[in-house]
Amino acid sequence: MYFKILRFLKPHWKMILLSVGLAVTYVTFNGISLWVSVDFIQELFAPTSSVTGPEAGVQATDGQAEPQSGVPSAVDQARRLNRQLKLTDRLKIGVKKLLVRPEREDTLKLVCLVIFISFLLKNTAFYLKRVVTLYIEQRVVTSIRDRVFQSMMRLPVPYFDNRHSGTLNSVIFNDVHAMNVVLNDSFGKLILLPIQTIGFLIILVSLSWKMSFITFLIVPVSGLAIAKIGQSVRRKSRRTLQSMSLLVAAFQESLSAVRIVKAFGGEEKERRRFHRENWNYLALKFRQGRLSYLTSPLNETFGALIIAALLWFGGRLVIRGQGLSPDDFVRYLVFLFGIFQPLKELSGINNTLQTGLAAAERIFAVIDEPGEIYEKPGAKTLKAFRRDIVYDHVSFRYRDDGHAVLHDVSLRVERGQTVAFVGPSGSGKTTLVNLLPRFYEVREGAVRIDGTDIRDMTLHSLRGQIGIVTQETVLFNDTVRANIAYGMDDADDARIRAAAEAANAWEFIRAMDGGLDARIGERGVNLSGGQKQRISIARAILRDPPILILDEATSALDTESERAVQEAIERIMKRRTVLVIAHRLSTVIRADRIVVMQKGRVLAQGGHRVLLRSCGLYRNLYEMQFQDRNARGGRKREKDASRPAAGGRRIA
Repeated sequence: MYFKILRFLKPHWKMILLSVGLAVTYVTFNGISLWVSVDFIQELFAPTSSVTGPEAGVQATDGQAEPQSGVPSAVDQARRLNRQLKLTDRLKIGVKKLLVRPEREDTLKLVCLVIFISFLLKNTAFYLKRVVTLYIEQRVVTSIRDRVFQSMMRLPVPYFDNRHSGTLNSVIFNDVHAMNVVLNDSFGKLILLPIQTIGFLIILVSLSWKMSFITFLIVPVSGLAIAKIGQSVRRKSRRTLQSMSLLVAAFQESLSAVRIVKAFGGEEKERRRFHRENWNYLALKFRQGRLSYLTSPLNETFGALIIAALLWFGGRLVIRGQGLSPDDFVRYLVFLFGIFQPLKELSGINNTLQTGLAAAERIFAVIDEPGEIYEKPGAKTLKAFRRDIVYDHVSFRYRDDGHAVLHDVSLRVERGQTVAFVGPSGSGKTTLVNLLPRFYEVREGAVRIDGTDIRDMTLHSLRGQIGIVTQETVLFNDTVRANIAYGMDDADDARIRAAAEAANAWEFIRAMDGGLDARIGERGVNLSGGQKQRISIARAILRDPPILILDEATSALDTESERAVQEAIERIMKRRTVLVIAHRLSTVIRADRIVVMQKGRVLAQGGHRVLLRSCGLYRNLYEMQFQDRNARGGRKREKDASRPAAGGRRIA
């Protein structure tokens, strides 16, 4: 998982190096400010400003006479002594040479100036580092969100059939937001804090390896406890994110179906459902937070243990004069306190990272999901549809362990024919037609266009030859123009208007406030059902596909809207190869061929009159539908007859 996240960081390696450089600058000047602060205290309270200790041997070399023959000079002795000094001793000598002046007030002024400049530079570096890391964080999060959406758009239709839209919404917004929070809280610290910790550790070991040994004995115990807490936080974060998905799904479903909820009195049921998911999320979130908050007091406790042990052990070394001077002991404590804060923040970052990794698992589950193969090696481009569409012994099931939806279906559709598919619900009509644009991949047999298996064609070229008008109209919260010209950015207004006129839509479009620029609202809420369907037909007309799929585009419309839409459909069907999924047989009796399906098999096919004579299922469907129509027509005639005539009399 870490390596997958690092892939998004790789393009920004230059900025990361800059951030590391700024972090090193910050740590350097922070260390200087702490070191010089101890020198300030020493110079302020020391009885004299004379230099004592190992550095005295070096300063004593100033002004020495030439050495006697065969006797090492004072300079050579000082150099030999300097090679034996610890890193911290050399650092003290260098600082004192730079800061100590003959007059103590001059020394004090210089120390104060160095402290101010050190703080100024370290805070400038810290600010610049924060700006650079913020830039990297936001670029990475934006790239991840783009990548997730891009991956979703390439996923096949079956993926969306098996997942709730609320879950996918939660991934692209809540989970990516969780990663954004993680990066904001941890990315910059992950660059700065390790550098600061390592730098201070080097100074601590140089000052006293014995005291550092005690520190290193206690710190791993704390680290192990924090790691265990982090693992538990990650598991609870994963469950919390899943709970958030269910909460979003409950909210989204209730809101999108609010009319049905109110019509069927389901308000209380939906309230209980949301209440259950909401409080379940609260319980999981509380457990996660309760465990995360344990890290800080645990760190404080281990820190107090380290300080108590070092105060006792280091104090004894100072009192007994066993290799640790008072100023070094003070320095050790200053840098030890300086290292506690980054260690504490690093332990907190571990919990934050576990939350982010739980979100990253869900994000990369989408990104790594195999998408549709738009152009497999050697795929052909379907430039024009010329001859026929052939279903060759096609069988299909949605899942490997599921039941078969289609059984050995074979049929041929010639160019220019209108073929209708009828049958009871669940007979496989929609599934059979959806195989043509490869919404689902053929599992057994083959579907061929002009003799070429559609699996050997590029997806874009295949779908570019097919137009689809469905019963459920899909429109976008945009202008009329954008909806009609969807997928055809080069279409001009003249072509859009011609398509709208052909779809019997121009009259109501022209009457709208703004015309083609009028916004239709979410899912076309500002339009009637018939108007939405005619916009959808205009979209198909503008694309001008040679193959057209109609999924009972008029079944949900009133009589007046149905007549207008049916006229538009008959106009668009001319000179095209049309596959019609029919529920109303009255709309397909003039089709060139009708295919009757039952339980995933082709039961019969032929013209309307032939099927009435030869196919019992088709005859039963036809009689049931037209009996219902005649009954409705009879009731309408009785109602009309009961109305008074123009002169006030009832018609007999």
